Amino acid sequence: MIAPGLLDGFPALTGLPAAARDDLAAVARFVEYAPGERLVPLIRPPQQLLFILAGLAKLVGVSVNGVERIIYVFRPGDIAGSRILLEESAEASYEIVAMRPVQAVAVARHDFVRLGEDHSELLMAVTKAFSRRLTALTDRMLAAMSEEVRVRLGQLLIDFAEDDGDELVPLSYPLTHEAMAQIIGASRPHTSTVLRDLEQMGLVLRRSERGLLVRPAGLTQMVRGGGPRIRRAG
Repeated sequence: MIAPGLLDGFPALTGLPAAARDDLAAVARFVEYAPGERLVPLIRPPQQLLFILAGLAKLVGVSVNGVERIIYVFRPGDIAGSRILLEESAEASYEIVAMRPVQAVAVARHDFVRLGEDHSELLMAVTKAFSRRLTALTDRMLAAMSEEVRVRLGQLLIDFAEDDGDELVPLSYPLTHEAMAQIIGASRPHTSTVLRDLEQMGLVLRRSERGLLVRPAGLTQMVRGGGPRIRRAG
């Protein structure tokens, strides 16, 4: 059992009746994962839902030539374990691995199914959250096959930016060049080169006291094909 307040940061649960949240908290438990530890293995289907409280975890697979590819990065507020509810989940071909220490709330599959019988609104809320993420995941995978690296990297930086304005802001969760490369499907050197080009366009600042800084509005304009307004970084 956990305190119901631990579930307050999950958009999927916003608006649920208090009884549903309390019953969910009553069957949940707190879990932790070390970097490199599997939250959801590839071969064995998940037996629990994981509500991510802190840390980052990657949905990852290996290409035919043995290169690791990050398909999605789970952040606080995300729910992992879509195969529990969606048999045809696009995540079935990948595993989920902690990138840094992860804290989560775990709910066993049988407990969640039982709760769904009493609280259909809970079942619908989590299913909708999975469906939205899987739709976005499909769109991102299609884009990865058709768009240039600069656009893919720009979209990734927008997704992780702390704000959506026209000022330079840090990422909500810092990413290494290697992680960026794995997510967008490019080599690390190419990714670093594109970051340098984006800096020359005034869209990012690679070195600052706050780490990598990005200009979300300008990146959005570039991603949409309008071409960014050139500004000097800083």
